[in-house]
Amino acid sequence: MIHFAICDDDPVMTGSLERMLLALEPLYKTTFEISIFFSGEEFCDHLNSAEGRFDIVLMDIEMSALTGVEAGRRLREDVAHDLTLLIFVSGHKGYYQEIIDLNVFCFIPKPVSAAEFDLKVGRAIQRVLNQRELSHASVFTIRINKGTVSVSVNSILYLTSHLKQISVHTESKVYTYYGKLNEEEGKLPAMTFCRIHESHLINFAYVETATGTTVVMTNGAEFSVSRRYRNQMKAAYIQYRRGLEPL
Repeated sequence: MIHFAICDDDPVMTGSLERMLLALEPLYKTTFEISIFFSGEEFCDHLNSAEGRFDIVLMDIEMSALTGVEAGRRLREDVAHDLTLLIFVSGHKGYYQEIIDLNVFCFIPKPVSAAEFDLKVGRAIQRVLNQRELSHASVFTIRINKGTVSVSVNSILYLTSHLKQISVHTESKVYTYYGKLNEEEGKLPAMTFCRIHESHLINFAYVETATGTTVVMTNGAEFSVSRRYRNQMKAAYIQYRRGLEPL
């Protein structure tokens, strides 16, 4: 389930945003829970309750009394809401300087375009799902000599394949065993790990530099990106970076 908050003092706008969210729900393998607030004060009061955790917040800026900017500041004051994605939906574009320190995911201008809403909110939904995928896929299990070894996914720099043997390179050790890279690729989170060659599978978290043809890892290892995987790698790396930085 993804928990949304809509905060806008215009009931017509909140209803419109709710309908647009519900239209997106069938596209994702999860359900949406939507909480609606008609003032910044009401939203902030709810943050202090047991149900006050949101995955994504759609916030108007100009509201009576407490503005969306101030409500956003109160959201960010509590580290419990660090992962909440904040999206401002407003017809006023003069607030960029005020909201720059609020780790805003994106800005959707009013009147709201359905196409722009679907694109930007869709990216936010995908980031939430990707974050959950990473947290769930925390351990990579390797079968070696009839036994198993559990390796932290976050510690893996890359995997290589040679003569039916897989080598898993971590920050401190290399594990080598018989296997198929295609099968190992399926066990790792697709947001972070990417195939760049028939024999190379890298973790974007350890990429030092990347071009269309070459990837250099933080440990100095350098790999060529085969022609077959270049477009795939480029698109995946852009998506990975979007998952780290506000849009």
